[in-house]
Amino acid sequence: GKRIRASVLFSDIRNFTPLAESQPPEETIDLLNTYYTLMFDAIGGNGGIVSMMMGDGLMAIFGAPVPLPGHCESAVRAALEMMEMVELFNLERSAGGKPTIAIGVGIASGDMVAGYTGTTKRATYTCIGDTVNLAARLETHTKVAERAILIDAVTRAGLPERIATEGLGTVTLK
Repeated sequence: GKRIRASVLFSDIRNFTPLAESQPPEETIDLLNTYYTLMFDAIGGNGGIVSMMMGDGLMAIFGAPVPLPGHCESAVRAALEMMEMVELFNLERSAGGKPTIAIGVGIASGDMVAGYTGTTKRATYTCIGDTVNLAARLETHTKVAERAILIDAVTRAGLPERIATEGLGTVTLK
């Protein structure tokens, strides 16, 4: 691993378990495949890479393995594009008589260690550290804050003024 400064994004589909239980497994796989295609496009189109997919959630890195100037802005733009894509996806789902989805996104920026982890037979590129943990906690906190996207102060400081944000105050996260 190598110490880097980057942004990390976590995303999760809200109320996924009840949705998956309410439909045949084939429909759930189709939903996930379409959803992930859209999310990968938004993330990759803004310079990020998806490091992990965990059920209905994912983790993306902006600024590694290749440095990315403006990684804070790239991560936030990806999150905004993800929201737009979910809206369009929901229009299609509604037209087909299927339930819509909602997602939560947490983004944190700062120092972390990034690199390959695993074995000689299977490895994945990932990052670890307090910044990564904070991004995961922010994604979880979107439910409590009733906001689709939450970012930390470091990410906010890395954004141009033209990107509007709303301060929610200080929150203590686990």
